[in-house]
Amino acid sequence: MLKSLRTNIALNLAVLLLIAMLLIDLVALFVTQEMLIASRAEKGRVLMAALSTHLMPAPSGDGNSWRIANHAKINPLVESAGALCFSAVTLEGQKIRQAGLGCLKEAPMGAMAWQAATTGEERLQTSDLIRGIFWHQPGFLYLAAPLRVERKIVAGGCVLMSLDDIYGQIGRSQHILLIYALINTAVLTMLGIYRLNNITVKPIQRLVKRAETYRDLDDNVFLLEKEDNEFSQLSKSLNRMLMHLSQDKDKLQDSVHSLEKANLDLEKAQHDLIRAEKLASVGRLSAGIAHEIGNPIGIIKGYLSLLNDNTIPAEEKADFIARTEHEVERIHSIIQQLLDFARPSGKEQAVISVHGILMDLEEVCRFQPTLACIRIQLRLEARRDDVRANAQQLRQVFLNLVLNAADAVRDSDTEGELAIQTSLQEVANPGDKDPAHLVVRFMDNGHGISDESMTNIFDPFFTTKAPGKGTGLGLSVSFTIIEGLGGSIKAEPNEDGGTCMTIMLPLAENATEN
Repeated sequence: MLKSLRTNIALNLAVLLLIAMLLIDLVALFVTQEMLIASRAEKGRVLMAALSTHLMPAPSGDGNSWRIANHAKINPLVESAGALCFSAVTLEGQKIRQAGLGCLKEAPMGAMAWQAATTGEERLQTSDLIRGIFWHQPGFLYLAAPLRVERKIVAGGCVLMSLDDIYGQIGRSQHILLIYALINTAVLTMLGIYRLNNITVKPIQRLVKRAETYRDLDDNVFLLEKEDNEFSQLSKSLNRMLMHLSQDKDKLQDSVHSLEKANLDLEKAQHDLIRAEKLASVGRLSAGIAHEIGNPIGIIKGYLSLLNDNTIPAEEKADFIARTEHEVERIHSIIQQLLDFARPSGKEQAVISVHGILMDLEEVCRFQPTLACIRIQLRLEARRDDVRANAQQLRQVFLNLVLNAADAVRDSDTEGELAIQTSLQEVANPGDKDPAHLVVRFMDNGHGISDESMTNIFDPFFTTKAPGKGTGLGLSVSFTIIEGLGGSIKAEPNEDGGTCMTIMLPLAENATEN
């Protein structure tokens, strides 16, 4: 960049200096031309003044006819003055005399002489100087003036003089001036580059070097220039800019730390909210499980009392022991399923089977007295059910939807049914980067949700249940979990009544079909 700047400065400076030298040369050219032509014209005036002394009245005696006497002296006089031709005419335009060896263009000379005689004014005409110098064309000077005798204009004369010697002299001087102009341009360009390099390029180089070696700990990166010029002002401005940037950077870092802390607090609050809703669901399950465990315990107590009877054969006691173990396994299975739901869910995600979670959920709900009002039907029609998610969180979402469906059915007069259906939503375009989705629908035949409530059911603390029957956080937490998995959840009414909750989850990549 700096090399290009130095080159541009050198080229522009050289061009400007060369143009200046050429303009000076043109001025000198025109001044010299005027001086030399004026000198040559003065010779012409002296010649015509000398020739006017030879004017004499013609023998006709009318007073308007004149002639030039001493013809033998006219040609030497014209040649000695360096003139090519001399022509004189009367006031009536009649030729008086023509002398000289170069009278080939005497027609314009006669006209110019007559105009000078009639107007009483001198007329001067030259050929093109530039064309005469650079294209070596012949140059001529026409000088026409009135001829006077005793201060009375009696005729007009015109002198033709050559300018070839003047053009040649100017042309030779131009060659010398052009050489000097080129030399001066080169010398002044080098001097100008040296000075401009010290004045502009080097300060810029220092600024660039300081900018490249800038570190956050540096206070004054751009040291002030010695001179109080634009570069010094630029250094001050850059230092102020860096100071503001450093202050803004500190503020930005503080803001980032605050946002990180707020994000951690938000994640913790969200995790606590999910945990609280999960415990609420587990609490509802626990109320039914207490009754479900009571039956096996009563059976076990009966078997234990029978085992104390010594009259019972050993074969029957062995059967009672086997039945007792079966009831204990049943209790253990119920408690284990409850513990699985109550286990805290971490943040880890893995590729899991949605069908497996739905089947486990159906088995747990089968023993729940609180869910005795609803019959669950699984329609696992999707060819693939592998998604990347946290199994505990996904199980919590499904359980919440089942409990909501049971509450909706319990308040209606119909026999409760809940159909859980899975299907695939294939990619429309093969080249589309978006993965296919697994669609899970929970369709109940309950009393449904009103249109006014349909738009608000995913808002926190919004519930259509009676006070004490719900927290209003279940669907809000479910919405947060599904959105975090890159999916979506929506509610819409069934055609036959009830509500359909639709969940869409992106399928895991690089997984095989079941």
